[in-house]
Amino acid sequence: MKIHVEDRGTSKVVWLNGSMTGGDDQAWVTPVTKLLDESAGGVVLEMSQVNYISSAGLGDLVRITALANTQGVKLNLAGVSPFVDAVLKTTRLDRFFDVCKDLDAALAKLG
Repeated sequence: MKIHVEDRGTSKVVWLNGSMTGGDDQAWVTPVTKLLDESAGGVVLEMSQVNYISSAGLGDLVRITALANTQGVKLNLAGVSPFVDAVLKTTRLDRFFDVCKDLDAALAKLG
């Protein structure tokens, strides 16, 4: 998993690229956890280039989202790939995550 972080005003955008297979703490979980501590405006995970997500990868995503909720930080998923979208809908986790169609919609939702 590769990541790239951009500042968008008070928000952070994390561009994720690759497979989300779990155990990727050093690749993306740890950096995103740190961003949750630093971002006053919220965090967007841009996921259009995430081509695969395993059950362990879902677990990591749930853990990050739960942490954001606990800290009162808004976390949105943007532009999820068709495969990830299908997995989220099949597992009904699309109800747990705040999924937006694209980056602009996710940033607008952060306020």
